Amino acid sequence: MCTYTIIVDETALRRLQPSFSRESFGRWLQHHVDTLVEDMATEQHPDSPIARSEEEMRAVVEERLQQLDAGEATLIPGEQVFAQIRARYGFNG
Repeated sequence: MCTYTIIVDETALRRLQPSFSRESFGRWLQHHVDTLVEDMATEQHPDSPIARSEEEMRAVVEERLQQLDAGEATLIPGEQVFAQIRARYGFNG
């Protein structure tokens, strides 16, 4: 088991659920963290590169290279890619 410290705004917590005490909120939060960790550990995330084996990633890259060679891929200018990343993740640079 790991122990983490988190900070929760108690005023906001009371607005969210007036009946929560520190102890009951702790139990509620622990339940949801346990569920989240279990879901993440057992679920495949197809958009995540770490959800694929090296062999699967090599097959994906090979297929995409073949699409590029055949002229079947739509290319996006690098500036547009970086603009999308900045917008999506809130980078200002």
